Amino acid sequence: MKRALSVAAAVAGTSLCLWLALRKVEFSRLSAALAQARWGWLAPMAAIVVLDLFVRGARWKVLLSRARPGAPLAELTRLEAIGIAVNNVLFMRLGELARAALAARRLGMSTAAALASVAVERAFDVAALLAIFLAAAHLAPGFVPRPVLGGAAALLAGAVAALVLLALAEGWVAEGGWIERLLRPWPKLHALVEQLVLGAAVLRSPAAAAEVAAWSLLLWTVDAGVYWAGARALGFGAEMNYPRAVLALSWAGASSAIPAAPGAIGAFEAVVADIAGRFGAGAEQAFAYALVCHMTMFLIVTVVGLVLLSRLGLSLSELRGEAGKP
Repeated sequence: MKRALSVAAAVAGTSLCLWLALRKVEFSRLSAALAQARWGWLAPMAAIVVLDLFVRGARWKVLLSRARPGAPLAELTRLEAIGIAVNNVLFMRLGELARAALAARRLGMSTAAALASVAVERAFDVAALLAIFLAAAHLAPGFVPRPVLGGAAALLAGAVAALVLLALAEGWVAEGGWIERLLRPWPKLHALVEQLVLGAAVLRSPAAAAEVAAWSLLLWTVDAGVYWAGARALGFGAEMNYPRAVLALSWAGASSAIPAAPGAIGAFEAVVADIAGRFGAGAEQAFAYALVCHMTMFLIVTVVGLVLLSRLGLSLSELRGEAGKP
């Protein structure tokens, strides 16, 4: 029942968002906008998408330096690609669970520690994206309402506070810590919590935490290049400087919170076309821009991830089973 409701909400969300994105679009003009695109810009866009995967792998390697020292960068990059691909094709965003399950099996670590490292990764993503969003809003004034800026600043403070608490948690779970004393009567639960904390233990090192933060900021700053290059492909590069590209990236990131089909189909197009319109693009040009940016990222990562998954001898149904294991 839960899965059925989730799928129904996603389909409804995608349908509504596509209607909102297309309601003012004339399809003859949309075809013309796509026909006039400068497709040579797809090469740098594709290069950025591939670079994104390697940056993610390098960051995860640092995050796992305590839980799984010496984890191979190539393997971590492959698992990152598989996780994103699974999110792009399966409902209920099972990619992160599947990635953690595969990491546990292939790297010889506990699933709890792998899941904890993924959770820390997501917290850094939120903090980094909010940080560059606030910086871009300052450099491109007039587009972001003050209440949104205030909310973003509050969310950034919350994400940083959560990371600080995770850094402190290792001491609380260590022998003599208050959580360790509390959990002594339940050895299995105690062991599980220890493994979860191990996945975040790297935060106890200021140098390692700073390195993860640097990789996270680099990741999202580089990813904004897709939106910058996409505007040039669709003919409104003059209106899309890099700070505005960061704002478009941030809008796209926010679309993941909207119930939608896998890969944020529809939700991405609606929010990115909206901000492109605010920057001066016409309705057809704005939708073409959102479509080209989305499909470039979606198709490359999905194809790469699914090919890598098949080379592991696994199918999507088997991976769904992996993600569903406790």
